[in-house]
Amino acid sequence: MKKSGIFNSKISSFVASMGHKDIITVVDMGYPIPKDIEFADIVLDKGKPGFLETIEVLLSELAVEKIIIAEELEHNNINNYVGIVKLFQGIEVEKMSHELFKEKAKMSKYFIRTGECTPFSNIMLISGVIF
Repeated sequence: MKKSGIFNSKISSFVASMGHKDIITVVDMGYPIPKDIEFADIVLDKGKPGFLETIEVLLSELAVEKIIIAEELEHNNINNYVGIVKLFQGIEVEKMSHELFKEKAKMSKYFIRTGECTPFSNIMLISGVIF
């Protein structure tokens, strides 16, 4: 039995198969995930698990060199915006409109749907390297 890290077998597999520059997108429970992209739905209830706590766990195993968020996050969901800024200090942050975000996110290798139910709680994590 695995002793630490990500215990969800599907998400653990996603992280293990990420290559440099691959994208994994973490989204709120209302996000329209494209039909042709593999995803893990981890929604247990409204708000569970949360957006930030899901990202924190991913960061325990995933090297991230850049993130992309919707510019609307900063103005419409300050709590999650501040949380993102704290989690990704020193990492490149790109902001774009929510509509453009949804188009760009179609390039993702995987999606993870959380139970988050606050606006614009979506982020693309661009995989880095560990060497």
